[in-house]
Amino acid sequence: MRRHHPKPSLRQRLLGKPALVVGGALLTVVTGTVAAVTSDAAKLVVLASPSPSPIARPVVVAALKVRDLDPGDTFVFPSAYRPDAATLGKINGLRESPDPDALAVLMRSLGGVDVGVLGTRFVLENVSRLDVRILDLRVDADCRAPLGGTLFYSPPQGSEMLVDLSFDLDARHPIPRFMEKYGWSEQSWFDTQTVLLAPGEQQVFDVQVETARYCEYRLVADVLQKQRTVTLTIDDGGAPFRVTGMPSPRKAPALYPGSLWNHDTCDEFSAVDPATYVDELRPC
Repeated sequence: MRRHHPKPSLRQRLLGKPALVVGGALLTVVTGTVAAVTSDAAKLVVLASPSPSPIARPVVVAALKVRDLDPGDTFVFPSAYRPDAATLGKINGLRESPDPDALAVLMRSLGGVDVGVLGTRFVLENVSRLDVRILDLRVDADCRAPLGGTLFYSPPQGSEMLVDLSFDLDARHPIPRFMEKYGWSEQSWFDTQTVLLAPGEQQVFDVQVETARYCEYRLVADVLQKQRTVTLTIDDGGAPFRVTGMPSPRKAPALYPGSLWNHDTCDEFSAVDPATYVDELRPC
């Protein structure tokens, strides 16, 4: 005769699993889930690992460098600035520096502003425990008439450095354009794609802006994490980036041409009379 075996209780089934005792409680592994069994009854407490939660700032700027994309050495100051002999010597000494950004860093520290185009290379890093997606990159700009102060004048004679994205700050609605076969696109790069970052992953962006005006601007990234969108502001250490259009050399309150644009030195920056200056290249 076939014997009937009563169905084991939950406690008995748990006791048949691999177990360990912690602090007087019996812990049993049930298909990957940790459960606790007490002696009172078959009380089951499931200790599940909580899923990661979104954080306020899932993406940070891990590194940033302002790039002098103009192969020339032209800078404009907000007002009349006349460096002393020592400072002018330091400026001229950096014109042949192996670091292409050394002169620009010095000129910015003195109050000078890059002309026409300015580049920014920055690294965005996902510091959260969830995937994030960069949905868009925008520019927040305040623009007005170009600066008209002292002009250090040495226009480029070569091509500009290549970047990934470019904003035209003189456009009605500046967008992050990308390079196509015959020039910059007419649509945003983010119209057709986004950037996915896993936890700990980084992404490098090379971005430039162009303008004929004076603009102070910041870049703003839209970041999506778990159906929640936050914004990340990219700026110059809390201050806006600055770029200005090219003024007329003859209207500058003080003019320092350099290279072949300086008809006296054919090399170093030196002061000339703006009213009598002839804006042309001359062989030396």
